[in-house]
Amino acid sequence: MKPIRLIVSSCLLGEQVRYDGKSKPDSYICEQLTRAFELLPVCPEFEAALGVPREAMKLCGSADTPEVRGVISNSDRTPALRSWLGERMVKLAAMEPAGFILKSNSPSCGLYPVKFADGVTEGAGIFAACVKEAFPELAIADEKQLQDRFGRQRFLDKLLLMSRFRELVSSPEGVELLPDFHSNIKLCAMSHAPGRMAELEKFARRGDWGTYERKLAIVLDAEPGQSKHYNVWRHLQSVLMARSDDYERTALLRCMKEFEQGELDFKAMLMLLRIGVEKYAPEYQSQFYWRMLDPLY
Repeated sequence: MKPIRLIVSSCLLGEQVRYDGKSKPDSYICEQLTRAFELLPVCPEFEAALGVPREAMKLCGSADTPEVRGVISNSDRTPALRSWLGERMVKLAAMEPAGFILKSNSPSCGLYPVKFADGVTEGAGIFAACVKEAFPELAIADEKQLQDRFGRQRFLDKLLLMSRFRELVSSPEGVELLPDFHSNIKLCAMSHAPGRMAELEKFARRGDWGTYERKLAIVLDAEPGQSKHYNVWRHLQSVLMARSDDYERTALLRCMKEFEQGELDFKAMLMLLRIGVEKYAPEYQSQFYWRMLDPLY
């Protein structure tokens, strides 16, 4: 399997390319993601030769046609950035990235919502907007989203599953593997968008890879949440309750109650369910859902 490649805002990797000559290293990115993935830096403002240090910039105009201007001088830096984008986006695509991690609130890299200079308008940075449009099937997040448990899950699930999907598509026996792929992501998909499972199932049965890929990307863009995970757990609970003895059923119910009351950690509850599955429901052992026990999550 090829290494999973991420394009990351340079300042988040500790490179001193910000307008003030400083960086904004993110510990999760620098200490954990660097060990799991290949991270490639990008900084629109630095690479567009705007200099370091440089005047701080702001977003002006409309959300549809934003301008990037100097905070003090009001000088228009949009042409330089647009020229850079015209060349760089092609090169980024050639790198075959699996995802992007961008600097929040930046006039170039910030994902929606970034405040404009008027204090009212909200939009995305000029580079971030191009990335979202050019790579809708890829995992894209900013560092603040990765600080939240479910924001991190959303990003990692899409990153890993879409990478695995593309790997299968490129294999000679790929068409035959789609039903198994779909079967193994069911619990994960339920934690994102339970209402779209029947739709995914339909395209998996048809072997319609193209439509399945688009629909899967939409499912994985849906925000996972506590209530959705609890529905997955209740599904697993019903299976385990039907197959275990009285003592284990009582213990499982007690653990579920302790989790509801905040006395049991999310991953501890997940591990208990995983142990139960290994003993009583081996058909669930291959679910991608258990990847959430990985320290990256």
